[in-house]
Amino acid sequence: MTEVERILDQYDRAMNGDAWHGDPVWKILDGIPAEQAARHADASIHTIWELVCHMTYWETEVSRRMNGLPARPANELNFPAMPAATEENWNAALAEFRRSNADFRQALLKLDPWQLDQTPPGRDKSIYIDLHGVIQHHTYHAGQIVILRNILQLK
Repeated sequence: MTEVERILDQYDRAMNGDAWHGDPVWKILDGIPAEQAARHADASIHTIWELVCHMTYWETEVSRRMNGLPARPANELNFPAMPAATEENWNAALAEFRRSNADFRQALLKLDPWQLDQTPPGRDKSIYIDLHGVIQHHTYHAGQIVILRNILQLK
């Protein structure tokens, strides 16, 4: 197994499979209704929906880096303004996250192992660090989503 295949395996486990840390991201998100995804547990805490959009943004940014594309404006897209809390809009946000997942996997599958040590223009970290960063980032926010989901079910 190549290093790229190992990273892909870890990504797939974190997102959909047999994750060592517990439930994978998509199992955690399964069944969360729009109303709950959009509700604030506290005014100072991001919503589940905001976290999903944030995860989508950063995963997409790393995919863009792997494809040699320029960065998009973080201040506009990192935590974008939320649309109306409808099931249609929530499902669209989840579909965008799924598209981001698919694009990330495709970009990863195209990598040659030697590219892992390359640093994209304008960055100070290698592709290897960015790839693991996406997995770590998703796992971190998945834990937050579990806690938020549990708190919001009690309210």
